[in-house]
Amino acid sequence: MDLSMKTVLVVEDSGSSRDLTSHFLQQGGFRVLEAEDGEQALEILDRRPVDLILADIMMPNMDGWAFYNAVREQQRFNLTPFVFLSSLDNLDDQIKGLTLGVDDYLTKPVTPQQLIARVTTALMRGERLRRYFFRDPVSGLETPGFFRHALAMEAERCRDNFRPLSLAMVDIGNYVSLVRGQAQWFADAACLEAGRAIRGSLRNYDLCADMGQGRFAVLLPEMAEESARRWAEDLRAGWNVSLIWPETEQRIGVDIGFTMDAISPGEGDPLAILDKRLESFVRKW
Repeated sequence: MDLSMKTVLVVEDSGSSRDLTSHFLQQGGFRVLEAEDGEQALEILDRRPVDLILADIMMPNMDGWAFYNAVREQQRFNLTPFVFLSSLDNLDDQIKGLTLGVDDYLTKPVTPQQLIARVTTALMRGERLRRYFFRDPVSGLETPGFFRHALAMEAERCRDNFRPLSLAMVDIGNYVSLVRGQAQWFADAACLEAGRAIRGSLRNYDLCADMGQGRFAVLLPEMAEESARRWAEDLRAGWNVSLIWPETEQRIGVDIGFTMDAISPGEGDPLAILDKRLESFVRKW
């Protein structure tokens, strides 16, 4: 697991404890966001995607218990690992936390090695769980694994019944510049917005998956290649996705391009076609 790509939100009212925990995580290779209490953490979560939440319990304004419940009430955080790191070390509090459904409960003090190991384990468990879902709860898009399965099945169905099927690849053209010029989290946020825009242009039975690094695969059943190309041209013509970079309050545009393949009619391996298109969008870092 590439820890440098993972972001942890540390929620702790004590500045010294928060700084120490953040330092441990950064030394372990994580990116870190910080909040002083649950209310501030929720504001951050409204703006920034995170991979794991690490929270104290005894905090002003909104304590850890209330914060955890507020997070889990939002469907997009259903699979986000949540770990308590608290000075409440009695068994009843630990049982309460685990019964609520937190992914782990650590008691202070904790060594850097323990912290990194437990956070990494929670992240790995979350990644394994995601593989069983057909749709990402954050983006609302199909998962890459499910998309590949659906592509193979739809290709067989359409070819057997002489029905059209098209595969579109939509790409964020300035993805690398968003990472280099702003930050990885900003590029990730751009992907979320782009995914929502693409999804909004689809029919109920179309499929779209975020394939990573600003690449989206779109499956268009019952749509011939020419019609699919018109769909993509209309998407690009009406494209108006942008985000504000908070450091300068500058609005940054998100550019897109696309390619198109007819899966049916056709005889090529649909998964090989998908992989070839993905390779054509490999990022030059």
